[in-house]
Amino acid sequence: MKPFADIHCHPTLHPFAFYNSGRKIKNSLWWDNPPKERQRNDKYPEYFQSAMPALVRGNVRLIVASLYPLEQPWFDPSLLHTGTVTDLMAGMLTVHVPVKYVNKIQSPHYNYFEYLKKEYDFLVKDNGKVNEVDGKDVKYVLAGNSEDVLNHRDDASVIVVIPSIEGAHSLISGNAEDLFTGSYDFQQTIDNIISMKEWDFPPFFITLSHHFYNGLGGHARTIPDGVASFLLKQTSGMNEPLNKRGEDVIDCLLGLNAFEGNGRRILIDVKHLSVAGRMQFYEKIAGYNQNRPEDERIPIVASHCGYSGYHTLSDAIIVPDTEPSKYKRSETFNPWSNNLCDEDVVEIFRSGGLIGLNMDQRILSGQDVIEDSKDFSKKQIIENDEQVVRFWAEQVAHNILGMVKAVVNSDKVSEPDKVRAWNMISIGSDFDGMINPVDSFIVADEFKDLRSALTKYMPELPDFDLCAQGLSIDEILDKVMYENAVEFVIRNYK
Repeated sequence: MKPFADIHCHPTLHPFAFYNSGRKIKNSLWWDNPPKERQRNDKYPEYFQSAMPALVRGNVRLIVASLYPLEQPWFDPSLLHTGTVTDLMAGMLTVHVPVKYVNKIQSPHYNYFEYLKKEYDFLVKDNGKVNEVDGKDVKYVLAGNSEDVLNHRDDASVIVVIPSIEGAHSLISGNAEDLFTGSYDFQQTIDNIISMKEWDFPPFFITLSHHFYNGLGGHARTIPDGVASFLLKQTSGMNEPLNKRGEDVIDCLLGLNAFEGNGRRILIDVKHLSVAGRMQFYEKIAGYNQNRPEDERIPIVASHCGYSGYHTLSDAIIVPDTEPSKYKRSETFNPWSNNLCDEDVVEIFRSGGLIGLNMDQRILSGQDVIEDSKDFSKKQIIENDEQVVRFWAEQVAHNILGMVKAVVNSDKVSEPDKVRAWNMISIGSDFDGMINPVDSFIVADEFKDLRSALTKYMPELPDFDLCAQGLSIDEILDKVMYENAVEFVIRNYK
């Protein structure tokens, strides 16, 4: 079995919060915090899903580590105030971070770009240091370009780590109020991007939007109905197009137009971006890529997604995501516009881009699937009964096949090119990124179990033969679980 790669996970999120709070536990990427047996079906996991020991045990040899200065609206002091009880409540709603860290985020002096740099420095701190896991000497090595990846590709004692960023709020020297009012120094944002391109290990790509409005463009809905939706106001700026500042940030990151020649390219990740923003971005990239050879095109990244089941972007928003019936009436797939429709997939494919498959239960599932999953007993889930394994492996496979079928059925893709649809899918687990993972595959250790289950059950699904395009299941999974991510990095991280 080949090793594994993950193009979107958050190994720094929890340990950085503990480290930044002066805590002496859980304060290192090497802190081993595996799940207890009873935690397999926890909705808000407290264990670490992508800590270095878990990656070692899972034979994960390449990750794109997403840096994420937590957005202030998660802990809105005007709603939750700053008392210990409400801080703990806020922590439970999100990521189980220390109260001291929550208070730092709530501070009016909180600065997104400064905390991005602090998290980056935390990641760099243990770069190349040898640690022992299960009697084996291992280390993670940060890559600054594709040559670094090639140098360590065949070394089983090394995890290659490439930084990325989740949310363009991270680029701004200010806080949530500054973003909302637009009162920050935009030229400083441009300068921040330029300086970031000079880091020893520059970000590979950036998720332009995230959960809350960033003053650059709209985001898609991510917070479900219930207590979280009531407490965490996400509607400001939701579904809006990119504005002039957003367009300039994209051009600066990609080195286009007025920013041509400003340093190495940082790719754009369309996950979380509104439908209106994606339409604008796809038009820009299609215009740039037209008549250019493959090695000069700008690829589009969608780093941690599910499949929505819609054909076009317009279809995806006929019923707004804020309409409760949209999800309540869903069947196999989550229909929110945060997920990819066929049009998204084809645009990403034609750009030579890459899609990472999210491992969150709700991202991968419509309401009918979630309801069916409740038929399993707690005992079956804790013991990871074979019926549970099959159920979730098939749901992962349905999302993969839905995306591939979008290309196979597209009249914009030539018949000989359709087999290349299997070059665009990878794993983007979002582990440690505030997700509720599918019950059978909850940590990086279990990628090998996911592969075994997909090998067994994916070929039995109705769409498999159509989508396979003559490839065997082993050839497909070699690509999806390792080769596509590595090859994409080698081609584009320069």
